[in-house]
Amino acid sequence: MTTPQHPEDFLSSMRLRSAREDGIFRVDDQRLGIFEPEAARRVSAANWQRYVMHDRLVDMVRRRRSPEMRWSRIRSAWMTQLHALATAEQHGLLIERMERVLDERAGQDADTDLTLLMQDVALRSLLPVALAGLSDGEADLVRRDLEMKLARLVSPAPGGVLHHLRHVAVQVRAGLVVRRVLRQRARGRRGREADLADPFVDLLPELGMDRALDVVTTVLTAIGGPPGTAAASVLYEFVRQPTWRRRLEAELAAVDPVEFRTAPTQAAPVTHRFVKEVLRMWSPPLLLVRRSTFGFDLGTTRLEPGQWYLLSPHLIHRDERVWKQPDVFDPDRFLPGAPHGPADRNCYVPFGWAPKKCIGANIAVVQLMALCHLFCTRYRLTVDRPEAVTMALRFAPVPENFRGRLELR
Repeated sequence: MTTPQHPEDFLSSMRLRSAREDGIFRVDDQRLGIFEPEAARRVSAANWQRYVMHDRLVDMVRRRRSPEMRWSRIRSAWMTQLHALATAEQHGLLIERMERVLDERAGQDADTDLTLLMQDVALRSLLPVALAGLSDGEADLVRRDLEMKLARLVSPAPGGVLHHLRHVAVQVRAGLVVRRVLRQRARGRRGREADLADPFVDLLPELGMDRALDVVTTVLTAIGGPPGTAAASVLYEFVRQPTWRRRLEAELAAVDPVEFRTAPTQAAPVTHRFVKEVLRMWSPPLLLVRRSTFGFDLGTTRLEPGQWYLLSPHLIHRDERVWKQPDVFDPDRFLPGAPHGPADRNCYVPFGWAPKKCIGANIAVVQLMALCHLFCTRYRLTVDRPEAVTMALRFAPVPENFRGRLELR
């Protein structure tokens, strides 16, 4: 669960209260805000340890328990697969998919919606990482489902009943695509793929198809929103920070392409700091809503079992108790020993808290750095009056009125 639409005032109120009440306070009768870095880490870690999947549908119908499947085991399978995908070859394929989408749009429209373009680039390039080997029709259907889910989060006005019914129909059909892919891979009628869905083909007897579908849908949903908003935020700062843009252009023009694809954070440290600072200031989502499994003594108050609580990397990243000048964009705060850098590692959590940290953190950084590389070396972007572009705070930070012209260099 994430924030309601347009929560600027709500977030401002939470930030003021967090400063006054040391980061832990009751938001209302139902929810506790936990915005103190160490408390957020501790509560998040403990609640994750025994988080298990629901029973299989067939077992619920028969009123029996399914074999226990912990989410930690699901996460382990994902991490093993992601490690295999963290190669120069796979990074190169990701970048090539980004290029194909951008090449299609380059030179076409002098008034391109750059926020929507970044969503398209992120989704199309990441879909084969989540679920590969789809036909064009299958991929279009899955993307349409994810785009409709995102539109419901981004749009300030909900659609009508007919729109909702259309989305339900698309969602059902997209679910059938995932079921078909898993079933056909299990039966040898479709080739196995190096994607985040494939490990669960072998686990189908334990998981059951409904739980396997939930696992794959979780990954698909994850690539359908936050990566695109993060990419749009990178581009937002790219056009609004001319000094930093020139520093990126100088670094990336000189970097060896093979070294960049092999280890981008080492090959382009300035670009890495730039991306880290964008994620500090504009990390999605803005708020996370969780339900506690355990009770916690948090000093001034207590989190009871079953109680809802709020977490927010955004508020931690803007906390003046742990960051100096938190509202100033300055990637050099991530230089070793910088006095205005993070107080400790619990203060920089754009991908959440271990052990539940986003599994896609590393590939997300690669993608965002690759985006910087492309806009510094392959494409030219023109935005009239970049200072007039605004950042709306919805389920995530979303640049508004962000339009421009994209051209090949």
